[in-house]
Amino acid sequence: MTARARGKGASRDRPASEKVELPLSIADWRPAPIVGQVVLLTTCNEDGTTNIAPKCWAALVASQPLHLAFNCNREHWTARNVLRSREFVVNVPGVELAERVWATSRLPHPRSVESAGFTELPATRVRPPRVLECRAHLECSLVHHLEFGDEVWLLGRVLAASADAEVANAVDPFDVMRSFMYLESGTYGIIGGANRVGSKRGR
Repeated sequence: MTARARGKGASRDRPASEKVELPLSIADWRPAPIVGQVVLLTTCNEDGTTNIAPKCWAALVASQPLHLAFNCNREHWTARNVLRSREFVVNVPGVELAERVWATSRLPHPRSVESAGFTELPATRVRPPRVLECRAHLECSLVHHLEFGDEVWLLGRVLAASADAEVANAVDPFDVMRSFMYLESGTYGIIGGANRVGSKRGR
């Protein structure tokens, strides 16, 4: 790189150091400086039926022991179910499910795994099921939550993890899993493979 920005989407006559203020609102970000992996959260309703919901702000926050967290509107069925039952499963879909994942967010409640067109797969450590069509799964128990206005941050300990054998045994599992990230409304990016630091592919 020279003193001027290069590459697709970069202005050739603007110095690389020039910055533009972004609004402090995710809905108004373009581009989003930080993006979130799209997952399907499964929980159990009070009557024992299942609930499924797409989420895009889930991340690992501790490694020993393994914990992850996600945020959700306090009034959503997912948040209410997790706060009551203290269990949930994070299911990782491949990009081939992207259209179905977006369609799931538009379904009315109660929204079971089957009503969204997916197949339940029993979890090994918690009551909510895994989603068979997804590539990987993290079974969690709630350990803490924090509320921020209408939203709640839910922290869970990972009790069990599983993945498709095809993914786990692949030379490049990311190329097989092909998970995807939420960029902005109706838009996603694909994780299509792994680059090794120092390799020609990563340059």
